Order: sequence, then structure tokens, then C-alpha cells
Amino acid sequence: MHVLIGSQTDAHTAARAFCLETIKEFYDFDYRQDWHEDLDSLCLEEANNHYAPANRGGFWYLTGGDDKIVATVGIRALHWKPAIVRAFRDRYRNPGTVCSLWRLYVRQDLRGRGLGRSLNALAENEAVRLGYDTMYLHASSDAGATISFWKAMGYADIGEYDFSTHFDKRLG
Repeated sequence: MHVLIGSQTDAHTAARAFCLETIKEFYDFDYRQDWHEDLDSLCLEEANNHYAPANRGGFWYLTGGDDKIVATVGIRALHWKPAIVRAFRDRYRNPGTVCSLWRLYVRQDLRGRGLGRSLNALAENEAVRLGYDTMYLHASSDAGATISFWKAMGYADIGEYDFSTHFDKRLG
């Protein structure tokens, strides 16, 4: 497992590209700046990178035998998504204790082998280490296997909003 740290490197660019390719493959839509600004931030200086340790975040990737990325996961502070903070303001009265899980992707031919579970466990453990007590995430409401995966990981369905099913889990 590798962690992205510092400012833009070839690994940052490769992680962004892997995520965008997976999104295209799985959801059949292309890059949209408003939906993928977090991925763009991977290639910015650390102060503006949503996933930078200095911003209480992290981004990890796994490579295969050919050194190409085969899986990713990231966590970032909830404040990077102000619409979510507003939508769940009654649920998350102290949003500084909530992080969000993003971009857990596994290459299609490697799915079903436990990589997603391992990446989720890594993200949860790192979130606790960074001082968060709740993990938030959302998934496309029409992605049944993804919804089932998050429920199996112990995440509670907290409702639908903006074509997504929203989940959270108390950590620790």
C-alpha cells in the first residue's frame, strides 16, 4: 500500500487518472469539474489538496505486479463538501469530527477478493488516528452492489439526497 504525500508527483497524476478511468467504466460518464474537484486537488500543492495530511486527509493506492494502480481510497474532512455539511447539519452538529470516504475503487478484474474491505478498514483506522469519530460517504443510488457493500461494512443508510444514497458509521 502506498500513500500520496507532498505536492504533485507522477503517482498523484496516476491516481487521478485511475479514478477517472474507473468512474468512466463503472458509471459511464466523463470528467466533470464540479464532481471531480477532489481528484483535481490531488495534483495541487499540499495546502489545496483535499487529501493531504496537513488537511486531515489521506489518499492511498495499491499497485499490481506491473506497478500500475489497481485500487484506491481516500478520506478528507467533511468541510470540503459544504452542501453535505448543510444537508446534514442536524445530524453532524460538529462537522469537524466527521470525515468522508471517497474514491474506494478496485480494478474490475480484482473485485470480490477483499481489497475493498481492506481499503475500507485502512481508511477507518486512519480516520480515527486523525481524530474523526464518524465516517460519511455516499454512493450512486442506482449502484445496487455498491449499496450492498457499504451496508455489509456496517454503514447506516441515512437517506437519499441528490441522486445518491448517503451513509455514515461511528468509528472507534
